[in-house]
Parts: sequence; structure tokens; C-alpha cells
Amino acid sequence: MEQHRFLFELERIAKPAYDCVVLTGRLAYHTQLAAEQKLAAAAAAVEHPLVIVDTSGLQFLDSTGLALLVRFFKRVVSAGRAMAIVVRENAMIEKILLIAKLNRLLPIAADEQQVLALAPLSSPGPIEQAVLLEAWQQRRAEGGDGSG
Repeated sequence: MEQHRFLFELERIAKPAYDCVVLTGRLAYHTQLAAEQKLAAAAAAVEHPLVIVDTSGLQFLDSTGLALLVRFFKRVVSAGRAMAIVVRENAMIEKILLIAKLNRLLPIAADEQQVLALAPLSSPGPIEQAVLLEAWQQRRAEGGDGSG
């Protein structure tokens, strides 16, 4: 019946240069148990130094969902990896992420290419979150993109 309203899905895709975690549905209070399990499993399965979370398929994000994203971010960073969020054309989700000031923790980009174009990603080895964020902020200050 109304079960589809509370659906949350996660797909982890290992790309050549990064892991992509694609979120769809609702990341909210009513999906928190399943979402927490799926996000924990995805964090444990990450293979690359960079994780890009694609939120373009999210239909709804509340404060519980934001907390889950922050918890996922902390897991990724504590494992020595860096993370960015991609919003594509999802202006509602981008606005929520910016209101929550997540752009102070990680890049919030329109697409993967904006993240992959950052200089720290071209060097081999681990990527520090602080270095990734600094490169992102510098690119934005130079007018390199119009997002987050």
C-alpha cells in the first residue's frame, strides 16, 4: 500500500578512481534503521581513497537523514578516505545540505567531474578530507563552479 513512501535504497558502485554511493528514496526518520545498516555496510566496503555520495535520487531528507549522512562521513574519514556529495539537478537536497552547513565539511558538487577535477585527486595515495575541502573552496573562490 503506502510502503513505497518510506523506501530508501543505496547502491555502491566501484568506479576506476572512486567509490560512488548512490542514494535514492527517502533518507529520513522512517527509514533510519535500514539506512543506517546500508550506510555502515557501504562504508565498510569502500575500496578507493575517495567516496562520492550521489544524492540526486533522494526525494526527501530530514534531520535524521542529515545525521545519518554525517555519521557516514565520519566513518569514511576515520578510515582515511575523503568524501564529497553530488547533487546534480536536485536543488531541494542541495538547499538542505547547505542550510545544514555540510559544505563546511565536504565538497557539495553538481556532478562527479567537478570533484574529480580537483588537484589533490591527481596525486596517488590517500586523500585527506581537509586537503580535498581546501582545494574545493579554492576552486569556488576562483569561480571554478557555481555549486555548494
